[in-house]
Amino acid sequence: MNHPVGQATVEAPATRQARRRRLPVVPQIWLVAGGGWVGRIVQVVAQLLVVRILTDHLGVEGYGVFALLASLATWFTLSDLGVGVSLQNHISERRASGADTGSLVISASLLAIAACGFVTLLVALTGPLLARFILGDFGFLSPGHKLLVFYAMAFPGIGTALGSLLYRVWFAQHRGYLSNLMPAAGTILGTLGVWIASRTHIEPALSWSVSLFYAPIALLPIFGLGITLARLARLHRPSMELAKTVLRRALRFWLFGIIAATVLQVDFIIMAKVLSARDIVIYSIATRVFGLVFFVYNALLMGLWPMCSEAVAGGRWEEVNRMVRKYVALGAVFVILSGCAIEVTKPWIIATLAPSSRLAIPGSIVVLLTIYYVLRVWTDTFSTVIQSINHLNVLWIALPFQATFSVTFQVLGARWLGLEGMILGLILCFLLTTSWILPLAIHRLSAASPTAEA
Repeated sequence: MNHPVGQATVEAPATRQARRRRLPVVPQIWLVAGGGWVGRIVQVVAQLLVVRILTDHLGVEGYGVFALLASLATWFTLSDLGVGVSLQNHISERRASGADTGSLVISASLLAIAACGFVTLLVALTGPLLARFILGDFGFLSPGHKLLVFYAMAFPGIGTALGSLLYRVWFAQHRGYLSNLMPAAGTILGTLGVWIASRTHIEPALSWSVSLFYAPIALLPIFGLGITLARLARLHRPSMELAKTVLRRALRFWLFGIIAATVLQVDFIIMAKVLSARDIVIYSIATRVFGLVFFVYNALLMGLWPMCSEAVAGGRWEEVNRMVRKYVALGAVFVILSGCAIEVTKPWIIATLAPSSRLAIPGSIVVLLTIYYVLRVWTDTFSTVIQSINHLNVLWIALPFQATFSVTFQVLGARWLGLEGMILGLILCFLLTTSWILPLAIHRLSAASPTAEA
């Protein structure tokens, strides 16, 4: 029966679809990257404000402790045993095939809750030993204060690992801009907390500053994850089989994360054992400024992750290769130009961020960090592609060597040449391993694909 109302019901969707085609469409990767740039810039600017607040309030040594504890954040993000990364890839694969992901998210979340609960108990029991090892060289802190300030970082750090599951879900759903904006909101609240602590002179000042900075960063995504799970639970149920599937892949990512953290996140620990608090503060300020540069590029990489997963799942290796060439070139040029700008403006940077410290950033540090972050652009891009398609064998081969080189070269470099030597050690460990192994692996995978371009 050709009823007018029925006819209108059939034609309306087609009409709406035609209208959508006429509207300009923003590519998902640029939408994700745009949100990432805004979020990351806000985060880094807020963290730079913390440098100013804490150096004025706690002095160079006090901020040195804060910077050292901040370097542990990556270690605590491993508290979910790699479930978040595994979940993101599973969601991307299911989206490519049109499968539902509700039960998968619930199952993975329960798994992550159990993992983070176990890590919380483990950290609570081993806290005195860990605090003594990590903060033992800061003699102005009493043993009790060392433990308190360590817990002030550790427990929110574990909470952040759990809440980050929500970010992985959003990235897999191509809503990664939310995954960058929410941490930015948490960092703003944390910075406000540090400012309030500095104004009220609440004691112990260092412990309160650490706790107030990191608590909002953990609590916001945990709250969001709770809302997401409550909505999904109306229509979906957890599955033991899905949990096992997620866990099998997660453990590989977790071990990979431990090795990667050994490469990238031992620098502050080494400095605390070998160099002075002033070196720690100089390195922290310089790397946070360069971090603002690299975060811009890293936001693009997080948007690239699901795009690569889906492109490779569809056999479109030529598309992956084009994206890699484009973004490596863009990132390298951006880092070099930013390094030149930092060298010119470094007196103003110190005068703005830590005027009471009377520090100066040597030009050699700026040059070495520029080289280091260009290498990071190169290797992190290829690493993102490798991880997005779960081809981790090459990382298992390269990263143990890189981790060993990283610790060895940084310790030796710091002892022989000071701060410059430590950064040289970082550069050398990349040049000898992942800077050539990862591109070679991608080239071989692409060449072996039946759809690869001649």
